[in-house]
Amino acid sequence: MGTSALNNPVCPSCEHVFSWSGALKEILGPSRGGTALWGVLCPSCGADLRVPKSRVMLIVASAIFFGSQSSTILVLSEISVWQLYAAKIFLIIGFYAIAVFILLKLELVE
Repeated sequence: MGTSALNNPVCPSCEHVFSWSGALKEILGPSRGGTALWGVLCPSCGADLRVPKSRVMLIVASAIFFGSQSSTILVLSEISVWQLYAAKIFLIIGFYAIAVFILLKLELVE
């Protein structure tokens, strides 16, 4: 098993390592079996995999919290209200992406 520094998602059944380029399109959408909000079928063994709900909530909460907290730095300079809200949204989306790369895990659907 050769995982990289980016914490690539791994199939718990056969240890197939998903590459980030293709995995994000498949994993971050409804599972093909309709069994999970975020899920995928393993291309190697065909296992029905999902991202646990607790992980989904942790990813979303981390993005909102750290993105909104980081936006307080922007208040130190004079910017318009539109620029402030655009920066907040940009920071939340950025922290959401970071949270996905750090916290994404897969488990078998029972």
